[in-house]
Amino acid sequence: MLKRYRPLRIISPIAFLLLWEGVVRLGQVNQLLIPAPASVLYAMIDLTLDGRLPWAIAVSLNRVLQGFIYGSLLGIGLGLLVGWFRAVEDAVDPLVAATYPIPKSALFPLFILWFGLGETSKVMTIMIGVLFLVLINTVTGVKAIDPVLIKAARDLGANQRQIFTKVVIPGALPNIFTGLRLGAGTALILVFITEIEATKAGLGFLLWESYQLLLVKEVFSCTIAFGILGVLSTWILQWLERLLCPWRRA
Repeated sequence: MLKRYRPLRIISPIAFLLLWEGVVRLGQVNQLLIPAPASVLYAMIDLTLDGRLPWAIAVSLNRVLQGFIYGSLLGIGLGLLVGWFRAVEDAVDPLVAATYPIPKSALFPLFILWFGLGETSKVMTIMIGVLFLVLINTVTGVKAIDPVLIKAARDLGANQRQIFTKVVIPGALPNIFTGLRLGAGTALILVFITEIEATKAGLGFLLWESYQLLLVKEVFSCTIAFGILGVLSTWILQWLERLLCPWRRA
C-alpha cells in the first residue's frame, strides 16, 4: 500500500516548483522579493563555480558535525544512565528541568565570553542544543521498554550488564534516533544563529551577508542549501535507523 504513494515524493516538489515559476513569470509577485526558481538555480550555480557556496557549506558542516557528534554522544550516554538508574535520574532531572527551557541561542553570548570568538563557542552552542533533545528522547525510550521483556531476560538468567546491552539499548534505539533527527535540525538552526555574528565564514554568514547587500537570489540559494543539508541529514539518520533497528521495518 505504501509503495503506491512513493511517486508523490517526487511529483509534489516538482509541481510546487513549476507553480512557483509560473506565478513569478506571470508577474503575480515581485521578483525582487521572490525570485523564480530558475534564477535561484543560476545563482546557486554561480556561487558554486566561484567557490563561495562549497566553502561556506564546508565550514558550517564542520561546526555542525562537531557539535552534533559531541552532543549526541553525551545525550545518549547520559540518557541511558538517567533512564536506567533511579539515583542518576534524581540527580540529573532537576538540572535538566531548570536548564532545558533556556533558549540555546541565548547561551551563545556567554560562550563567547568564556571561550572567545573562535570555533569553540559555536560548537558548544550546537552541542548543548543537540544534547538536550537526544537526552530527553533517550530517557523516554528507556522508560518505554516493556517491563515484561526485562523480566523475561532476568528469568532466562541474564545479568544487569546483559539486560542493559541486549534489552535496554536496542529497545531505546528508535527513540534515540528520533532525538538524533531533531538534534540534526536544531544543529542547523544554531549554526546559522552563531554564524550571523562573530564570524566571517560559513553558510549562515553567507546568507546574512547576502541579505545585508539585498542579494535576494543568493539569500534563497543559501536557504535552499540549508534545506538540502536538512534533508540529507534526515535521510542518513533514517538509513542508519533501518540498519540498526531492522525489527521496525514495515
